[in-house]
Amino acid sequence: MVKVFVPGVFDVFHIGHLNYLMAASTAGDTLIVGVQDDREVAIHKDVELVTPLAERIAIIEQFRFVNEVISYRDIFQGPLLKALEIDVFACGDEYGHNDRYPDQQRTLRYCEENGIQVVHLPRTPHVSSTRIRSHLKNFWTARASKDRELPAGVTVLGSFDGDQEKITAETQREVDLVTSAITDPQEKSLLDTACGDGRLLVNLARHFGKVVGFDYIGDLLELAQRRLTAANLEAELLVGDATTFKYDGVFDVVLLSGILPYLDNEQCQQMLERLAAWSAEQCTLLVRSSVGLEKRIDVINQYSTALNTRYTGYYRTVDETRELFLGQGWQALNDERLYQNHADTAVWWFSFSSS
Repeated sequence: MVKVFVPGVFDVFHIGHLNYLMAASTAGDTLIVGVQDDREVAIHKDVELVTPLAERIAIIEQFRFVNEVISYRDIFQGPLLKALEIDVFACGDEYGHNDRYPDQQRTLRYCEENGIQVVHLPRTPHVSSTRIRSHLKNFWTARASKDRELPAGVTVLGSFDGDQEKITAETQREVDLVTSAITDPQEKSLLDTACGDGRLLVNLARHFGKVVGFDYIGDLLELAQRRLTAANLEAELLVGDATTFKYDGVFDVVLLSGILPYLDNEQCQQMLERLAAWSAEQCTLLVRSSVGLEKRIDVINQYSTALNTRYTGYYRTVDETRELFLGQGWQALNDERLYQNHADTAVWWFSFSSS
């Protein structure tokens, strides 16, 4: 039996604490949680605890994956680890990196010298991204089956109350925004990220010399291919995830239409890092995204009566959306509001340049 010890203060218990303990429980067979004594927290961290030691212990004891809870005083935990015959010492990513706490570094050295495995626990997201994305994939696959009911596009959710004529007009408006932003598009290549059913891609294929689209929902790509075939147009369609997509070549224009609200912070960062691999030296980045009007709105695995299914969306503010790209070195060109789709969200258009 592999015995794991994980220390902490655990004051005002929150989701971050829960994720931390759950991650520690996967490092072995038996989990012992150490809760730091009130007096030591006051001495070393100079903070006034909200939850006293007995209550902090009582909370943690309720979790089925916790086998034992003890309290401790000394930051150097070598003697405690020896007494408990611990095999694995679990701690946060930041443990041992703060010079204010040299005894944390001593504890890590003790573990190394005595054959105790050290597991650093990364900060984990508040929700299971894997589980959410599984629901999302099922949702989009189901939406693809409604193409006959929604000929203007199955991916434009909640816009214009489903009015197909208005959606068609909006699609043309967005195509015009793309083509007007690019000089000589016939000589340029375009990557349509998460192209869905080809609502924009098929129209853009008429204007650009080369168009590539990818999406991780195969059923949506089939709809896009049908649209291309019906219009006697060509584009390369690939199955891929925006956080990992690779392509042998770069593009003059990259379009991100509607994908941002479906990526949590970690996934969004992964996609932004991939942008450099997709983009030519002089690249134009065009972003269409729903945003929160007054503040960021996170809707996580929520049942939607209008959509008749569970739904997840991360509606960042205009400023937050803009900063995502500025932080990666992109230069802002312009942005504008396209239309308001709900009382607290609207669809905005952003354009950036790599130089």
